Parts: sequence; C-alpha cells; structure tokens
Amino acid sequence: MPFQKTFRILLEEDNTDGSILDSFGGASFISLNGTDANGTMNADSIVLGVDGTQAEGKPGWLSENADGSGDYGKRRVVATNGGWVFTPGQPNSGSDNTGAQPEVIECHRRLKDTIDVPTGNQVSIGNGTSKTTFYPDGDTFTGEASSDLGDVVAYVYFNEPINVQGTPQLQLNQATALGSNFGTIMDYSTSYSDEGNGIMAFALPAGEDTQTSAVTNNTLGLISSSTISLNSGTIQKMTGDRIILEDVIASYSDNDTEAGIMLENEVGHMLEEAGVGMPADLDLGLDENASFTVS
Repeated sequence: MPFQKTFRILLEEDNTDGSILDSFGGASFISLNGTDANGTMNADSIVLGVDGTQAEGKPGWLSENADGSGDYGKRRVVATNGGWVFTPGQPNSGSDNTGAQPEVIECHRRLKDTIDVPTGNQVSIGNGTSKTTFYPDGDTFTGEASSDLGDVVAYVYFNEPINVQGTPQLQLNQATALGSNFGTIMDYSTSYSDEGNGIMAFALPAGEDTQTSAVTNNTLGLISSSTISLNSGTIQKMTGDRIILEDVIASYSDNDTEAGIMLENEVGHMLEEAGVGMPADLDLGLDENASFTVS
C-alpha cells in the first residue's frame, strides 16, 4: 500500500469564473481538521491520506538487463527526493567515484517519499567483485567441487533505497529453461549489498558443487517469475537517511585524517529521523530469464 501521511483539506469559495476570491473579496472557507476554540490543532479531525502519486516504474527510455552494454540500464537508476538519479560511480557519469553527487536524469520533487512500494524488477548475476560478470555480460562460470562464498552472487535492483532486516533468501535455478532449483537457497548478503542505492545481494553458500556434472544442462540463473522469500526477515521502504562514518579533515588539527561522523542526507542537510516504511514487493517480475553458462 502507498505511503501514508496527514494533511489539511481546505474548501474555499471561488468566483463564478472559477478564480479564487482574495481577502478583499470576503472569501469564505472551511478547514477540515483545523484548530479548536483555543487555537490548538484538533488531532481528532486529522485526515489520513494515501500518497502514491508518483509512478514506481523507472524511466521507460532506459534499457532493461538484456542490453549487454548497460551504461543506461534501469539497474543503474534509483529514486531520490530530487528525482531519478544514476547511482554514483557509473561508466556513463565519467567518474568511478562512488561517493560523488548522483546525476539527476529526471526531476521529481519528493519522489522517494511519494513513490509506491519498493520493487526490484532488474537483476544481474556476478560474483563478490563484479556485479554483471555472468549476466548480462555473458562470461562463463567455471564450476568447482566446493564453491567459495561470493563465487555466485545475484543482485536485485530496487527502484528506491531499502531497509533489510534478517536473512531473506532467493532461489537459484538450473537447466536450459531454468526449470528446476539448484543447490542450497541463496542468502541475503550485507557484504555485497548497497541498500542506500536499492541494491540487494544474494550469495550462493560456500561448499556447493558447481561443476558441470552437478548442474543440469550447464546452465544456472534466475527465472522471470523469481520471488524473494522473507525467511522471517523484512524488506521495507527506507524512510530516513543514514549516519555515515568516514575519514574527515578536522578544521582544528594539522590536516591529519581522522575518523568522523557525517550527519547528512542526500541533499546535504542534517540527518533526518530514520525509520522503516512499506513492505517491498517480493515478486521480481523480470522481463526475461537471467541465465549463464557453467563450464
């Protein structure tokens, strides 16, 4: 369901031509949920509204995962309160600085707050160091008798920042049409995720046999109808911002680098009160199966 908030409703008299009367014209109005006789806000008359005014889909002119080039793929875009932005450090930005100011590609005031539920409709499959190695880049995965954690990592790209608690799970599939489950279900990995940019990672556990003899038709991947299992955890809308611990130069020092806390949100203001919001949509709804070959 959409984000909920309170607001005032004002019914105001207008002219016969549709223009609003000004104060000199003696405009009359009724305020639903105004103040009581003492001028105090009347909490009993607050109107609870539903705000789902912004479409949750990423801009349609961006490409889906099938586009191997991917510089302008939807997976690189996330909602902020300034609009749709390319996450920092992308090839199309001309900078590999992941801490740079995001590039706004479509302006929407308070988009993140007014967007509908978090949805993750793009994926890539890689490892712990590269998000796209196997899909969509198409590199062949070399199987092992006993895998290491991070050998296969599936990345789900939500349309907005998310807050994840517990250990949600995602099933890896096998065979030509990915018609059967493979191995142990993949667990959510905080190490490979970037929740602030809406990226949630699931890693194949260590100790899995990923050799061709153990993989049907030498094919692994995710099906278009893959669904995240909460596994008693939660995936919710991130309604606030984060405290970031980083190296800073103290103004009173001799320019030595020291650890400090940056209280700042995405637009450079003091940290907002954080919290959790609406539950995310768990159905990925991919535009196609995401598969790769095992050798």
